[in-house]
Amino acid sequence: MVKFTFPARVHRARQLFRAIKSFKADKDGATAVEFSMVAVPFLGLLFAIFETALLFFTIQGVEAATAEASRMIMTGQAQSNGAVTTAEQFRTNYLCTPTAPAVRILPSYIDCTKVIVDVRTAASFAVAPLSNSFINDATHTYCTGNKNQIVVLRVAYPMPVFTAILAMNNLGAGGTYVHTGGQTSFDGGMKHIIVATAAFRNEPFPNVTPLTGC
Repeated sequence: MVKFTFPARVHRARQLFRAIKSFKADKDGATAVEFSMVAVPFLGLLFAIFETALLFFTIQGVEAATAEASRMIMTGQAQSNGAVTTAEQFRTNYLCTPTAPAVRILPSYIDCTKVIVDVRTAASFAVAPLSNSFINDATHTYCTGNKNQIVVLRVAYPMPVFTAILAMNNLGAGGTYVHTGGQTSFDGGMKHIIVATAAFRNEPFPNVTPLTGC
């Protein structure tokens, strides 16, 4: 009987082939590898959804609080309150810590010291100031008007952008690409500027003494 022997390199080739075949069939850890590939975009999308929901909730809270506070001006209650003569005092008394029976409508996580208030009169609704430029003013107007006058109350809240890294700011070629959709550089950081406006005509309450500067 003739016995054939194979060269050593043939044996090595067979061993390599078996190892490759075994590697292809071994699927242990495949799920972990696949999840690691999608984890970052998945978590990024999840956090973006959470922030979007929080943004809409905050917008609703600021709008509701503005509508409620505007009634204090429309009915003359703010004008008759001698302790409220500035926009900051109006914010404190009617938006942040209103007295009973009124309640705070702003979400509790809002830092009221960051809320910006502007109140001013207008000759007509057609020329009522509705822009957001007041947020950059050094001082904010507080003119609540007299009876039957048109008044515009604007309330702004610069909400912090919690997931700014998802916008990939300054990560483009040479650091020149910036995507900041829905964001504004304000007070040293990127913010969602939420602005609520109430334009109304005061009720015919008794005459009041105009505030200084109005």
